[in-house]
Amino acid sequence: MKLSVISPTYNESENVGLLIARLETVLEGADYEILISDGDSPDRTWARVEEIGRRNPRVRVLRRTSKPGLGPSVVDGFSAATGEALVCIDADLQHDAGVLPRMLEELRNGSILVVATRYMPGGGTTNWGPIRRLGCWGCTKLAQWLLGVKLRDPMSGYFMMRRADFLKVRSRLNVQGFKILLEIAAHLQPGRISEVPYTFGPRVHGQSKLSKKIVFAYLAQLWRLSFRERLAPHNFRKLSLHGSDRPGH
Repeated sequence: MKLSVISPTYNESENVGLLIARLETVLEGADYEILISDGDSPDRTWARVEEIGRRNPRVRVLRRTSKPGLGPSVVDGFSAATGEALVCIDADLQHDAGVLPRMLEELRNGSILVVATRYMPGGGTTNWGPIRRLGCWGCTKLAQWLLGVKLRDPMSGYFMMRRADFLKVRSRLNVQGFKILLEIAAHLQPGRISEVPYTFGPRVHGQSKLSKKIVFAYLAQLWRLSFRERLAPHNFRKLSLHGSDRPGH
């Protein structure tokens, strides 16, 4: 199963080379491609990826000059990918690439959606203050309460699915939503979801893009999806975790 690793970027020129090097090590011997979906970064992240791609043909860049934002970047990257399996991973090195083989194994074993989570045994966060921990806990609980979603980490930006399943819902996704995972889960209604623990690490270079504007966008997304759920309440209730009682979960 060929894996397409999609990373949405904006001003990540200092990190993207480190990410690609890490992915090359983790995925050595596997059939894969690395696609950097870049929002025409002023720091020329796209040019750095082009340079790397000249020595490794598995690496390519999608330089996006319209539809700014995280959601459109992920959807455009998934659309341009060629692999049977698709995974979204951040370029700031906070997502642990080392869990990719296990995520791919879960997909091969029949999971429809595989989510890397911080909030289960074996997962965690580093260098987070109490305010950020409380804020993320609150946002997570809101998603679980308003939407009835059983995901332990519904705010995760690190997830894997089959390209065929993505294509089923692509035209229905609201790409302005801050967390594209919630959009995909809402429309795909996967019958089997697996969660794989990982530790959310510190950003290596650059500054976090988390802001009050992003938090408000997330809350607006929750409200919109909650309204949809009230109109068709079975949508999210059908989401369930399968295999979480197997060893290693």
